[in-house]
Amino acid sequence: MTGRASVIYILKDKFQFYSSFDGKIYEFRFVPEIIRDLDVVNGGLLENLIKVFITNSKLAPSNIVIVLADSAYFSKDFVIPPQQKPATNQRTITRELLQKNAEEFVEHVPFDNVVSKIIPIKDGLKVCATNKDFYEAIAITLEHMGFIVECVVPGVVLGNGLSLRPILDPAMANLILQKINGVKEYNMLGQQVFQPQVKQETEDVDEVELERMQSKKSNKKRLYGMVGVLFSLVIVLVIVFVQNEQPANTPKPTVSANVPNPTPVINKPVVLATIVPTTEFAISPNITSTQNLTVEIVNTSPSGTIAQELQGDLDTFKFKSVSLQTQSPIGSSGSLVSFAPDVDQTTKDAIVAEMKKYESNVIVQDQKVGNFDISIILGQ
Repeated sequence: MTGRASVIYILKDKFQFYSSFDGKIYEFRFVPEIIRDLDVVNGGLLENLIKVFITNSKLAPSNIVIVLADSAYFSKDFVIPPQQKPATNQRTITRELLQKNAEEFVEHVPFDNVVSKIIPIKDGLKVCATNKDFYEAIAITLEHMGFIVECVVPGVVLGNGLSLRPILDPAMANLILQKINGVKEYNMLGQQVFQPQVKQETEDVDEVELERMQSKKSNKKRLYGMVGVLFSLVIVLVIVFVQNEQPANTPKPTVSANVPNPTPVINKPVVLATIVPTTEFAISPNITSTQNLTVEIVNTSPSGTIAQELQGDLDTFKFKSVSLQTQSPIGSSGSLVSFAPDVDQTTKDAIVAEMKKYESNVIVQDQKVGNFDISIILGQ
């Protein structure tokens, strides 16, 4: 691999970024409102949050190698049972059967856009399948930020149990960069979505047509027989009816007792209690807890009015700094606020209360993003 290359190690709940410029590891955690169980819930907010992460971490554009940890895909091994020792002419048939079983496994992976890779192993094969939308959402955002994504590979192809590791470190990143050229045949970037094969009919067309014609002739004869039987039954029923018909006796009218009609019950109206709305009081944080905190507002909506008004509201809390920057709108709905661990609960409640004056859909993440103690992303 030529030039500087960085590594992104994607797990189920986060990804870790190894920068080739400073040799450091930067971590980005997923929140359930954006990514849940390898499925993208809100692509617009995900892109905004990654952009803020890249900007605040001051990550310079570079070539990117994306490696999926074992927790970021479904996998299963298909092997020949040990007791079976197929002859040479049977090995091909056995491999085809394993391939078919692998495709059935991929067909049941619970995503709309599934991609998979089949990896040869001893006495069989391993299949890895994941959600294409999951890793492509990250890759596309990086490309929008000027990065070049070279490949996306399942970590199992790198060997040495690398894809089982819960964290990425510089030594592991360098090992990945050394091995990546030898495993690019398993690149999932731009791969076609899995399409199950249509099951074929086992009967020959001519045989089916012949059977259909024979069935028509048989049904026609059966129809004539049924009409004859029905005609005979009608005659029998007419004869029986004529013989048993007698003048009908007029029944005596039934004398009904004079039962007084029940007096209707009039329900008294139910008086409902009136609920008086309570007045919502503003939450004011302690000034001593805010004077050392930094706040960043990222506005992605077409209008800057709300962002400016929110900045003015937060200035009254006497933060160390409240900065405002604008990014191009990408069609996302809702807003997101991220808090560093040292932000107290009263300050969190006050921030969220101020945001809900302008936006009802506010997602809260207790995870620091970049260099600011509080990061706010305003959606459309």
